[in-house]
Amino acid sequence: MSKEEHHTKVTPPYQRPDLFIYGTGVEYPPYQFEPQDLATLARRFYPSTPALEKVLTINEYTGIDSRSAIGTIDHPIVNAKDPPSIAELSDLFLDHGVKLSVAACRQAIEQWGGDLGEITHIVATTCTHSANPGFDHYVSKQLGLNSNIEKVLLCGIGCSGGLGALRTAANIALGSSFRRKPARVLVLACEISSTFVRSELESIHHNQEVRIGVTLFSDCASALVLGNGFSDRIGEQPLLEILGWDHQILPDTEKDLGFDVDPLGT
Repeated sequence: MSKEEHHTKVTPPYQRPDLFIYGTGVEYPPYQFEPQDLATLARRFYPSTPALEKVLTINEYTGIDSRSAIGTIDHPIVNAKDPPSIAELSDLFLDHGVKLSVAACRQAIEQWGGDLGEITHIVATTCTHSANPGFDHYVSKQLGLNSNIEKVLLCGIGCSGGLGALRTAANIALGSSFRRKPARVLVLACEISSTFVRSELESIHHNQEVRIGVTLFSDCASALVLGNGFSDRIGEQPLLEILGWDHQILPDTEKDLGFDVDPLGT
């Protein structure tokens, strides 16, 4: 090779290792919350106001026939004299939310077909609970995962939580690929929204704000196993391949939808 050829040689571009989804799971609680149920509960505790009537009108036209919930509208958590405290909401999440999460994870792991010891990371997300340790810690314990598993918990990213967790897991797996190590990431999303119905109605009543979250969200947990192209064994069959992702923030949308932190957890 000549001196000129040596200096003009181009190194081939780095090929990104493949990323795959190997298993998925979802778990719903046993009850259903229908549009008329929200109106029934609202009338029990709050007088008619312009804000409440607008919310209930929106509720009638969402096109949502039913939403999964951990209980009926007669559940004690939403029928006390006052809305539940954030401590009560936390206790309920650590009961029902962890159970739903464990069930969803077991489904994803079973479909993947791998061994628990092969899971290298957990990425979990929720916007209806905040504590330390996070709910992912209790899910990991109940699943029997290794105590040295790396955990990432994403809180407060709302509707984009599932995609945010998937994107985070993908980047973690790519980091392992760079080191030429296997990565099998258990990705988990869980929300227990039905318990916030009284807190949301309370805010609508006192602040006369139109808050649409109470008309939309349900209770559920979902999970998947994401992996890179490196493996210590043969026979894994991917369901899907991850080709890419993007993330954008719409300007001036911070107040469009969300939960505010106060003693009622709203």
